[in-house]
Formats: sequence, C-alpha cells, structure tokens
Amino acid sequence: MNDTEALATEAFKARIEVIREIGFMGYKFLITLNSGAFVVLLTFVGTVQETDYFALDLSKLKVAMSLFLAAIAMTFVSMAIAYISAQFSLLGKSLPRVKNDVSHMAWLLLPVLVSFLLFLVGSAYAIWGIHEF
Repeated sequence: MNDTEALATEAFKARIEVIREIGFMGYKFLITLNSGAFVVLLTFVGTVQETDYFALDLSKLKVAMSLFLAAIAMTFVSMAIAYISAQFSLLGKSLPRVKNDVSHMAWLLLPVLVSFLLFLVGSAYAIWGIHEF
C-alpha cells in the first residue's frame, strides 16, 4: 500500500468515526430530551396539584406523556435499524428495499425525525394542558 492509499484509508476511517459519534450523540440527545420532558412533566403535575395557580387538563398531559414515550420508542427503533444494517453490512447484504445510499439514510433517519416530531407535538400538548387560574 502506498502513501496515497494509506492516507485515503485513514481519511475514510476518520469520516466513519465522525459519523458514528454524531449518531451516538443524536441518540443520546433524543433519549435524554424525551425522558427529561417526561420526568419534568410528572414533577410539574405533582407540584401544581399542591398550588392554586394553575389548572391542568390531564387528558392533554397524558397525551403529551404518551408522545414522549413514543418518541423514546422511535429512537430505539432507529437504533435497532442501525444495528441490523451494520450486521447486514458485515454479511455483504443491505436492508430490504435499499437500492442506494439515499434509501439507506431514509431507513436510518426517518425514525429519528419522527422521534423529534413526537417530542415537539408532545411539548405542545403539555403547554396546552396547563392554564392559569
């Protein structure tokens, strides 16, 4: 292997490592964001019930909590797809219906995007479920 090939190989390994780290950071972010929102909402509900400053619409807060849990589940779905994709790659295969890099990225990113959208909708429901007296 000459110097140019060695440099190209090292650059490729570095790009793979950056992609891997960004992926891990994204998964950690989504799980922390949604689980934190769930816990904060639980804590807030417990605190607000002891005061007379806010009225709570518990049905909207239940929807918000359900959406936060669904967002965590979608993050785990994405992680499972990434794991399965890596295992297929070791076998020289690809995910079903993956014809190119774009469809492969769709398999990996769609659950992540859904997870973040579920967080946003859950946050909106949490806000709508809290009213001042």
